[in-house]
Amino acid sequence: MKLFWNSQNYNKSFWGEYHHKNSKNWIFDLLSKIKFSEIKSLNETNELEPLIIIDSEVQKKVNFYKDFLKKYKNIYLVHLGDEGGKIDKSFYLSFKHVFRTFYLNSFSKNNNVTSIPIGYKTGPINTDTEIINRKYNWNFLGTIHGASRHDLIYQNRNIEPHYVNITKKFGGQNSLSASEYYKIMSDTKFALIPHGYYHPETYRLYEALESGCIPLIENPHNFFDTFLPKNPMIKIKLWKEANKIINELNNDKTKILNLSASIQKWWNDHKSLIRKKIKEKINV
Repeated sequence: MKLFWNSQNYNKSFWGEYHHKNSKNWIFDLLSKIKFSEIKSLNETNELEPLIIIDSEVQKKVNFYKDFLKKYKNIYLVHLGDEGGKIDKSFYLSFKHVFRTFYLNSFSKNNNVTSIPIGYKTGPINTDTEIINRKYNWNFLGTIHGASRHDLIYQNRNIEPHYVNITKKFGGQNSLSASEYYKIMSDTKFALIPHGYYHPETYRLYEALESGCIPLIENPHNFFDTFLPKNPMIKIKLWKEANKIINELNNDKTKILNLSASIQKWWNDHKSLIRKKIKEKINV
């Protein structure tokens, strides 16, 4: 089995380079049950060998895939991005199986498509600090768009200590380095997780889980109960609910420790389940 990372090729873009730099640890973790060798060029494989190709913004690479799929037939696609579901569904028919991020109902009954979490950005993640010994009660690190994120900060501003770092755009000025970002995350008890710009998922959720935080997440239309079934994370509708939840858990050592442990166990079990599903689909 060969693997070719293509997000940074044929269409230079912020997201293509982002995924090439920041998504590898997550995707390679999910593929850890698969034996593969990464190749730097398609010249290192042939049309008969099974190949995993990892890509984003595939709708902008029409000419590449038109030629590529004429020659190569034994292909598995890991499709990153596509938050708004822009891909033509017929495109997926040319692959043995597709693993795509950003779960959408329109793909949920397609046997040729498996939805996977968008995951976390690569970084020096540390979870050694026990939840009750962490410095910050809550954090918010990222962009402010929409009333919800303003309300998140306003409703919980009096819970100290907390850490807020606001950037004007994703990956823009004032963004923390991966090392700085995960240092804050790994020293925070509760990560407040608003829904994303187009889609309920955000990288922030999975980065919080990897860092051992307790996520408090907005759950529009019960999305996270559908996509991440039986998860023990705290779901809220209004950010004023978070204030009471944080204070109550901070005053009950046993409860916060048990909740933290149950969330981490669920997350580790869920990742194992995804790895198992991927291995079943890539049956080589």
